Amino acid sequence: MPPTLASLVQHSALKLTVRAGADRLDTPVRWAHASELTDPVPYMEGGELLLVTATNLDAENPEAMGRYVRRLADAGVAGLGFAVGVNYDEVPRPLIGAAEEAGLPLLEVPRRTPFIAIAKAVSSHIAADQYRAVTAGFEAQRELTSAALAGDGPAALLTRLAAHVSGWAALYDTAGAVVAAAPDWAARRAARLTPELERL
Repeated sequence: MPPTLASLVQHSALKLTVRAGADRLDTPVRWAHASELTDPVPYMEGGELLLVTATNLDAENPEAMGRYVRRLADAGVAGLGFAVGVNYDEVPRPLIGAAEEAGLPLLEVPRRTPFIAIAKAVSSHIAADQYRAVTAGFEAQRELTSAALAGDGPAALLTRLAAHVSGWAALYDTAGAVVAAAPDWAARRAARLTPELERL
């Protein structure tokens, strides 16, 4: 699972402050991207935390900020990180208002937090999540191989498989009949699929 805006706000080294959209901090962040373009949307995929210093933005202009923020929100940007102490000493009120109106989370980035630190935090979280998934996959493979080699029959193997997929598992013979299923209640459900298997 990717990091969320909340996890970035809680990251003590980043010192981010929520200025708008506090009710949407559970939004997942697919990446962090810095852009000073007045319209970065063509270069976004959605799900990014966009980081800006507002070099090219008229952040004191309510109409301009309304258009800018609506465009970001419509493009599926996860949130906007605004650096203070560069071009503006504080997050401009028109930007805060536009973000609240559009429902786009707005985070204040302090001068001492470089954008690269935010990007690294997002990247590290994503990499750790991918590592956990790969590790879990190898562990599942090891357990299933051990169960298959233990000679305890298909029921033991299916029990472990069902646990790994957090669901149920079934073994069918070549005629489509259920040989074994796990957990026990899954045998009836698996049998209902026999007509579908016969059509394959």
